[in-house]
Amino acid sequence: MKKIIFISLTILFCIVSCTSKTEKSAAETKKEAAQPAEKAKTILDYTGIETSHSGFAMKDGRKLYLARKENAAQLYLESADGKETKQLTFLNDAVDGYKVSPDESQLIFISSKGGNEQYDFYLYSFETGRYEPLLVDDAVRYEDPTWINENEFLFASNEANGKDFYIYHFDIAAKKRTLLVEKKGYNSITDALSKDEFLFYTYESNFKTVPYHFHNGKAHKIKVSDENKKYIPIAFFDGGILMRTNEKDDMEYLEIIKENSKTTLFEDKWGVELTAVDKTNRKSALFCTNEEGYSRCFYYHDGKNEPLDSGKSLVSVSAFKNGKAVIKISKDSELPKLQVVDLTTKKSEVFGYSKDNGIDVTLFAAPELRKVGSFDGEEIPYFLYLPKTGKAPYPTIVYFHGGPEGQFRPGFATQFQYYLSKGIAVVAPNVRGSSGYGRRYMDLDNYKLRMNAVKDGGAILEDLVKSGVSKPNRFIASGGSYGGFMTVASMAQFADDYICGIDNVGVVDLINFLENTSSYRRHLREAEYGPLTDREFLASVSPTNMAEKINGELFVFHGANDPRVPVSDAYILIDKLKKAGKKVQKHIFEDEGHGYRKKENRNIYFQKSAEFIENCVKEK
Repeated sequence: MKKIIFISLTILFCIVSCTSKTEKSAAETKKEAAQPAEKAKTILDYTGIETSHSGFAMKDGRKLYLARKENAAQLYLESADGKETKQLTFLNDAVDGYKVSPDESQLIFISSKGGNEQYDFYLYSFETGRYEPLLVDDAVRYEDPTWINENEFLFASNEANGKDFYIYHFDIAAKKRTLLVEKKGYNSITDALSKDEFLFYTYESNFKTVPYHFHNGKAHKIKVSDENKKYIPIAFFDGGILMRTNEKDDMEYLEIIKENSKTTLFEDKWGVELTAVDKTNRKSALFCTNEEGYSRCFYYHDGKNEPLDSGKSLVSVSAFKNGKAVIKISKDSELPKLQVVDLTTKKSEVFGYSKDNGIDVTLFAAPELRKVGSFDGEEIPYFLYLPKTGKAPYPTIVYFHGGPEGQFRPGFATQFQYYLSKGIAVVAPNVRGSSGYGRRYMDLDNYKLRMNAVKDGGAILEDLVKSGVSKPNRFIASGGSYGGFMTVASMAQFADDYICGIDNVGVVDLINFLENTSSYRRHLREAEYGPLTDREFLASVSPTNMAEKINGELFVFHGANDPRVPVSDAYILIDKLKKAGKKVQKHIFEDEGHGYRKKENRNIYFQKSAEFIENCVKEK
């Protein structure tokens, strides 16, 4: 009987309480309905995420870095305790880099006007807090400011003829420059002990560089075994010269060259890509290999290579001295941050600027590395980003990197994450010709092998459809520079697969490109694409001559001041598409070059791209 009464009371309580909760829930629902729903995140919310880069730690604990807090990246100084930050530069254009003097009393920073890449040098004084033009000429490109002491530095420039980069010495107090190396070609300085002894190399192509040691008033070619290989003299090191080369292997490795000997410092199945020497002792170094797009780093000291744990990430190093390195680690779901790392104690200190813009980056999707056999059996790697919403098969963006000898690497990619949030998959291929996989792979698209890279893209489309990831005939092509070539050529060769595409500062007319690119770049690009004397071939592989084959709509973006790919390439493509009756939109940025540095222009590019892609997906 007690049991029955208890059950009855329980039921009665449940009826009363449940009715009450139901009425409350209805009231709350009505109240919530009256409130506006949370605004959907836009592409600019994602691309508005900002972080700092190019850090430097000073002896007194203060730190320098570059960040785009306003319209263009500027140089900032953070106090030792991290509580105060001072903006040091106030240019209309971005600061592209800087070098601090040995005594840390001043620095040289570089910038170009409107994206024209004619880099100027400015001198900043920490004592006065002011900067002044040092080497400024709109007709000249200045490079490689390399400090010797607080009053002298070396640099390279093409001021003699616009084509060849000679090497000069500059005396700041006397405002005097002196020509040291009058050698034809693209010469780059890597290290200097004085104006009488320094290292440089001549860049002849992506697969060939020639190393030099300047001393006794002359540039002496460093003796090598194979002059058709790559040699980068990193620094004077441990009584010799630290060289990065692929002399005896497909991948690049490190060796120490002395007068009568060569000693391998590090060699692996994956190539060394980044090397920084601690010049306070010249006996220790920090370097990283590139393993399937990810960084694996080592600290060389006391004659041994010590592995460093940075997880699955991309690592960049902007400074290294006194056993402390300034690095930046980029992962897919974590805001990249600058940090000073003591390589002995492994303690680190984070500094710099970061802004998540209200986006929870910990929810960002990580890519999956996949590989597919191409038409000739060559294995082609690509990274696949899958949406966390919706169901497969997905409309899919195929993002082609630039180069051709570039490489897509899976770091922090805000633009990709936005499209994933809209249920669009993203694929980033490293077709043949990409760097990071050795010289053999990088050479597979040279000259008359160009269209084989486009075929690789086709193999990836087929693989994605077969695996159920992507919808057939629902691909969007996108890429910049050489990625623009791949975009337009792919839309022509696989016209039924691509519904639209974005060509950004793209190489699309090879004859016009080679004739009008900056003179110091022309012979380097001919080694990749083919000589201007073979106009018939260049015309045959130019996407501008494939306009009639394209079905999908194109959006063409370009910078009017582009010194690499002339804006006339864009106009030729647009004209041919219109004559062929194809749909095409365009946007030319009058104050930009090869890419977009100013935030206001970047916002236009990202917003128009997103609207174009989302409309394209909806319409089909």
